[in-house]
Amino acid sequence: MIELDRARWSDFLKPDSLSELSTFGALSRNCVHFMLNRGRLLRLEPGEVLYRPGTSSGSFFVLLDGALRFYKHFPRCDVFTRVFRSGEQLGFDAMIGLHERTGTPVAMEPLLILEISVELFHDIHLHYPADFGLIMINLARELSREIAALEEVIGQSSGWMPG
Repeated sequence: MIELDRARWSDFLKPDSLSELSTFGALSRNCVHFMLNRGRLLRLEPGEVLYRPGTSSGSFFVLLDGALRFYKHFPRCDVFTRVFRSGEQLGFDAMIGLHERTGTPVAMEPLLILEISVELFHDIHLHYPADFGLIMINLARELSREIAALEEVIGQSSGWMPG
């Protein structure tokens, strides 16, 4: 994993395409630029690990380009649970819940990711309050989709729903 030069993020990204990503949906261009200029822009190659279970959750991540697999950690094994794709966030639940990371995300392909620290998240609230409300809606919507997907898995695995 390497950290890319924040001042040159436009070399790696098409600024107009970022508004199409679900986490950035309806945000002002200034707010998106603020996040890109103050967040950590990371590049991972296939097979590289973003973080490990038990590490601090003082940030969350937005996948800008690429995909990764997430393996939930359990005492006796790690279980593949899902694929995260461009535009989705990862780790917001741990950051906002104030608990350690619970799994291992592994890049499936070359991956470009933005890390948003809790400090940056706070600064967005201070400098872009209207956009912050939209970010919270976007993040809540993603969490809601994840809950719905988990409910489907529970229903199928319990035999209550056809698989």
